This record gives sequence, structure tokens and C-alpha cells, in this order.
Amino acid sequence: MSGGTYDFVVMGGGHNGLLSSIYLAKAGYKVCVLEALDEFGGGTRSGEIAPGYIADQGGMVHNLISRTPIVREDELELFSKYGLEYKFVDSLCCSIFPNEEHLILYSDLDKTCEQIAKFSERDAETYREFVNYFLKLSGAAAAGTAGAIPAYGPMMNVLAMSPEGREFIRVMNSSAQQIVEEWFESEEVRVTLTRWCTEMMIDPRQIGTATLLAFCAALHAPGNPGAPFPVGGCVNFVNALTACARDHGVDLFTNEWVNELVVEDGEVKRVRTKCGDEFVATEGVISTINVRDVYDCLGDAAPAHEREHIAKIKNADFVALNQAFALSKIPEFKTGEAVKDSFCIEFAPDEEEYLRTFSEYLLGGFSPKLPLITMPSLRDPSRAPEGGCVVNVYSYAPWNLDGDWHNWETKGQELKDALWEFFKSRCTNITDDDLVGRWGCTPLEYTEWNPAFRDGDIGQIGMQPSQMYDFRPLPGRGHDYHGDIENLYFLGCSSHPGGAIAASARSGIQKVLEDYGVDFRDIVKK
Repeated sequence: MSGGTYDFVVMGGGHNGLLSSIYLAKAGYKVCVLEALDEFGGGTRSGEIAPGYIADQGGMVHNLISRTPIVREDELELFSKYGLEYKFVDSLCCSIFPNEEHLILYSDLDKTCEQIAKFSERDAETYREFVNYFLKLSGAAAAGTAGAIPAYGPMMNVLAMSPEGREFIRVMNSSAQQIVEEWFESEEVRVTLTRWCTEMMIDPRQIGTATLLAFCAALHAPGNPGAPFPVGGCVNFVNALTACARDHGVDLFTNEWVNELVVEDGEVKRVRTKCGDEFVATEGVISTINVRDVYDCLGDAAPAHEREHIAKIKNADFVALNQAFALSKIPEFKTGEAVKDSFCIEFAPDEEEYLRTFSEYLLGGFSPKLPLITMPSLRDPSRAPEGGCVVNVYSYAPWNLDGDWHNWETKGQELKDALWEFFKSRCTNITDDDLVGRWGCTPLEYTEWNPAFRDGDIGQIGMQPSQMYDFRPLPGRGHDYHGDIENLYFLGCSSHPGGAIAASARSGIQKVLEDYGVDFRDIVKK
């Protein structure tokens, strides 16, 4: 039996839960982390899928966290003390089209414009203007990523005071597809840019997706080192975080699935788990799990108006079907070797079919023609034996497959195989005989792999505009990071800016510490 008394109890042992615990411990608090599974990492884990083959099984792209002081200033000494190491790739993403032509977005703007010129000389010149335009808006787009998200009203008032801010408001209320149609004539350019925006797991024609175009432009920002990924897999990122947490006195518990929050006098006092353990929180509880699970744990103790809102929360437009293949050889693509410069190799049909596919997701349809491929073992030999390769094949999919999520139970393997067949068809040298091992999760299987992925949603809750900024997870309370229960905080994916390996808890923990009279700057200064 475990249990005990702590200043703060952190629910969820993903990277956001671990980060929350480290900053609280550095501030002098006694902290524990409760993880439901038998390992830490949440949606950011990796595993050995065949002897010597290490694959990331959840989040793979560390582009957002790499812009934070955690990476750029080694704020927690994850690199200098705990052995974390990143490799950087010159290009974050590229697209391969049905005719085997490709378009690579390099960090180098000139090289990117050369790629675009293959499809449109005009668009190549326009792209330079596009990048400058969005770099001017990037400060507004980054609200809530470096510090606590501001209240919505003051944020909009400040934005409305400058031309750049007013333009960002317009972009916020536009779709990615609308914006790229304003700028570019080439459908290949439009598809490549909006394809990256769909990492929000939202149809690129939906209002609000245009803000992610600012992050495309940021690829070319001065000082951008390229697309990062951890040497040895995400497991080493998680290992560095857990070692750092332990060194700061954090108690880490696995197999502690929280199923009850005890509220007394309007505050959460105790956290109870399925195995019968009880953890007392004298100051507060930090949740990085799915906010809907939190309200299930609160039961009737939750404020009624908050329960009503949580019941209305939307999921993402589509979910993920992810696989990893251990291969005895390195794939060669029909389009040529240049695409291997990119960390993310994205296949895309022509624009009409591409957009139609996103409509079909909402109706339960699936297409194997839009997978995202990563092969970090090309630059990280620790991930595969010499001559071998680990290939991730990540695809969007509907939750309600053919109208009912139960269909994943009977059709999951068939669709996994369809993606494998599509991948082989775009290579010149891969057959079934080259397959050493494989791993995969359908959207349904992901709900078991990480309980926070309710209904297969890898961002916990959808990233529609109505659920972002100060509206995530409760309207008008996002900037507080809590609802009416003031010592119960929502950090991580269920707060702004949502899913991804973005270290979003670093922003929220600043507000938590402020509420308890601690200046965040004092605990991070070297």
C-alpha cells in the first residue's frame, strides 16, 4: 500500500505531469506524481519493437518544446546533468504527391523557395512575403506558450491595438485553407502547408486552423536549429525527467489510477486510487490527465455548471492510427532520396481528394493515402541495428469507423495492413520479407495504451477555437487554470495550447506558483 501526505499531488505521469512536479519541488514543496500505468511518459513513450529496434509509440515531434527554455537554456539540466541529447534535422516536413513529385520545407528559406519554384515561380516569391507576414504575427500566436495564457478579453483588447494584432484576430477567425488560397496558386504548396496544420487533428477548412501557419513560418526563424528528436527514443526524454524529479525529492508512483477526488469546504483534500491508496494534498492537486476524467472523479462534488460544460466538450475531428515497423534495410522512395532530409515525410493526394478525405473522417471513412512517415534511426544509430531501420507510419482515422467505434475491434488489423501496403507501394525496395517486427495502435487500442486518450483523442480534447486559449478547458477560466475549486488545477494537454510535446505545463505552473506567492523566475534562475 502507498499513500501519504503531500503539499501537492500531481495526477498523470506524462511529460507535463513530471515537469509540473519538478517546478513545484524546486519551489520547496513536497510533491508526488500518480501515474495510472506501469511506466511514466503518458503519450510520449518509446519501446523496443524487435531486438535492437527502438520506436516512438506516441508523440514523435519535439519541435514545440525545443523552443522553450527547457531546451534552449537547459533550464532543468536535462541535457547537462541527466543525459538527454537531441539530434536536429534540416527539414521538419515534406510532401510526396501521387505523381512522386515532392516539396520539402527546409529551415533554409532559400532552399525552400527553390522547392516551391518547381511548382510555381510566383509562389516561390510569394512564400518569402508569407514567411515575413507570419513571423510578425508569431508573438500573438505564441500567447500562452511561454507564460500563463491571459484572460480572453484583455488579450483581444491588446491584439486590437496594433495592425499585427488585428490581423492575427482575422487569422484566428480563418481556416488554414482560406489563408493559403489567399496567398498561393499551387495546390501542392497549399496542401503542404495545410497538411502541417492538420496536426491539430482538425479539418484544415475549420475556423481556427490558420493560426498553425505561424508555426510553419517559424521553421525559417533566425536561430531555428532544425527539427529535433531525442537520441535513443522518447524513453530517454522521459528518463531524464524522472531522474530530475527524483533528485528534487519528488515521490513517483506507478499503477496508481485516480478514481476519486474528495472535496471538503470547496477544496480538494484527498486523492484516492483504484488500489485503495489515499494521498492527502495540503495545498493543491495538479491534474494533467483528461479533464473529463477529473470531473468523473469529482462526481457530485463538481460544480453543476462546470459539469454541464465538460459534458459538451468536443473531441478532435479525427484520431490516430499509428504503427512502427522494424525493417532489415533502409527504405528507398520512388520520389528519390532527397525527402530523407525531412523528419516528417507526408504523403498527400491531390487537393480535391485531400480535402474530401477530411470530410469522410467525420462520416466514418478511412483512407490509407495520407500517412506521415518518420525514420529517426537514419540519424540515430542507437535506434536500429546497422543496416536496419525503424519506420513510423502514422495516419489519421475516424473514431467512429463506418459509423461505430466498435468496428475497430474487427477491422483494425485490416486497416493497419492497408497502410503497410500503401507504404510499400511508394518504395522501390521494401517487401514483406524485410519486416523484422511491428507494433501498432488503432484509435481504440490507444485508449488502453494511454487512458487520457479518451475516444482515441491524442490531444485529450479537441483543439477547436471554442476550446483554446482562455476557453480551454472551461470558458473564461483557462487563464486561471482552475474552475470554482481553486486548489484543483488543469495543466498539460487539457489546457492551452493543447496536445503535442510542447511542455505546456511550464506555462500553467507559473500561474499556480503565483497563486501561492512564488515568483517563477526565482526558481528557474541559474
